[in-house]
Amino acid sequence: MAGKKRQGKKNAGAGNPAKSAPRGRSVHRLQAGIALDALRDDYALWVREQAPGFDESQAQQVAEMQLDVVKSVGGEYAQAAGNAHLRAIDPELFGEVFAEFLVSLPEGVEVEPIFGAWIDYLQYLAARGLWEGPQEELEALQEILESALTGFAEDDAELVQLLRGTDLYTKVKDLALALGAGVHLDEFTRDDSPARERIMRSVGVDPTTTSGDAPAPEVFAHVWNAAVFSVVEPGEELVVRDEAAFASLTEGEAGDSAQVLFEMAVGCVQSHLLPHQDLSERDEAHYLILRNLLVTVVTGKDAEFEPLRRSVGPKLFDVVLPEAQAALASLSGFGLLSAAGDSYEVDERLLPVISAGVSEAESLIEAAD
Repeated sequence: MAGKKRQGKKNAGAGNPAKSAPRGRSVHRLQAGIALDALRDDYALWVREQAPGFDESQAQQVAEMQLDVVKSVGGEYAQAAGNAHLRAIDPELFGEVFAEFLVSLPEGVEVEPIFGAWIDYLQYLAARGLWEGPQEELEALQEILESALTGFAEDDAELVQLLRGTDLYTKVKDLALALGAGVHLDEFTRDDSPARERIMRSVGVDPTTTSGDAPAPEVFAHVWNAAVFSVVEPGEELVVRDEAAFASLTEGEAGDSAQVLFEMAVGCVQSHLLPHQDLSERDEAHYLILRNLLVTVVTGKDAEFEPLRRSVGPKLFDVVLPEAQAALASLSGFGLLSAAGDSYEVDERLLPVISAGVSEAESLIEAAD
């Protein structure tokens, strides 16, 4: 019944943004780095001025972290600009370089600290009288960074609102609450277990319709996988609710909440693509056909089934196609797709969810090969 928890989350941890995107070397990049290193002591003093509660060690740590981030992006800018001057920066070129840097970041790196480091660096230059370019260009750079950072926060808030309005969210929340202080794994296989009955009913499944040692009904399996990806921690003996993740699931609109809700939705998509997770020939055929159907939903183009039908075999294809079509209907019921007559549509804000769900299913298949 337990699913596979994602190992690489969309924004699972800040990591070290300065070390996350290795680059080549250039003279201008090296010169820019040397110039930034020369500012470390004074930058640490400025940090203490902005945050009097910091002691000297804390201020130095913040200064080192922020200047390392500035150096990482600044090196890219210096190479593109053909000079090492990071006290007079062309806003248009910087915007292009910064966007390319963000796109190249690996999964699991938060972008907010990168924006924050550059916003603080520009404030430092202005406060210390070190900015050497036109004032309007400094203001343009600050506006680029602050507007983009605001845009990320607004995107997170929209995703939170969207996913909290789904039936999937309601079921995952109710399942997590039904766990109480935790449930032993053997409870799930006992037909007479009050805990099993409570948890099954929390997602709308009548526990009397299935035996505890039988495969879980698909609706339960999908909700369970979504919960394991987000707010439920199955241990060796006990299944518990992750209280911090649950708080993010149900409260707030910041990045943490968007992250947990995103993982929840990804788990649901992955479960639909590999409903049995036994990676049999039939399971892989289901994955291939449903992936094809999801591509048609995303692109709006007609499905091209004939090559796939030949690939998986006509007999197996004809058996699995209705099941894959039913999976689309199920995703719609959970709120991750919307029905449009005889076809389906996906909100563009959920496109990364679909993509990540497909990637998770592919990872399981590749790991089994």
